Amino acid sequence: EVLSLGGISQGGRAFSAAVLAHFAKGRPVVLVCPTGKLQEQLQQELETWLPALTKRLAKPPLFFPAWNVLPHEARLPHADVLSERLETLIHLAKRQQSAIGPVIVTTAVALLQRTFSPAELKNRFRRFKLGQRIDPLDLVEWLEDQGYEPEAQVSQKGELALRGGIPDVFPLASPWPVLLQFFGDETESLRTFDPQTQIYRATTHRTT
Repeated sequence: EVLSLGGISQGGRAFSAAVLAHFAKGRPVVLVCPTGKLQEQLQQELETWLPALTKRLAKPPLFFPAWNVLPHEARLPHADVLSERLETLIHLAKRQQSAIGPVIVTTAVALLQRTFSPAELKNRFRRFKLGQRIDPLDLVEWLEDQGYEPEAQVSQKGELALRGGIPDVFPLASPWPVLLQFFGDETESLRTFDPQTQIYRATTHRTT
């Protein structure tokens, strides 16, 4: 159903939305804001209200922004915008039933803009595991086909680098870039690292 929060004061909208999510019995709740500024404000307030009302560790609300480019502009949206939209779509595609369903904060403009279907999204993502066999050059070629930009060193989302035959990639839906090391064509390790210092963080399994 569609409910309007227009009669509620602006300071009470996040609280009301959190109450609605609490009683939605695991169903997704989509909050449609008139402006991007109000969307950001509601997102921040919900991060406080959701865990306070549910008395448990609630997942942060998902942020689904509009493209930050005009239709006639020959450039891609910012990587953060791509990342936030993809994270929301991925979460919805693989979500499991829970007491508190996902809360999505968006705008009417963002909902009207075209995006991936669940089937197309599944085809554009791959999961890599330790011990998996894959040709590193084939992996780099596949990433370039998905729109990743080759660079000498990855520093932001959507970039990849090939140093000494070892690919680094910064997935759009990941907070950290990943280094994939191979023994022949077998995945030997997957490690995240800080893009500023290039210092490794931990071995990980990561979806790109």
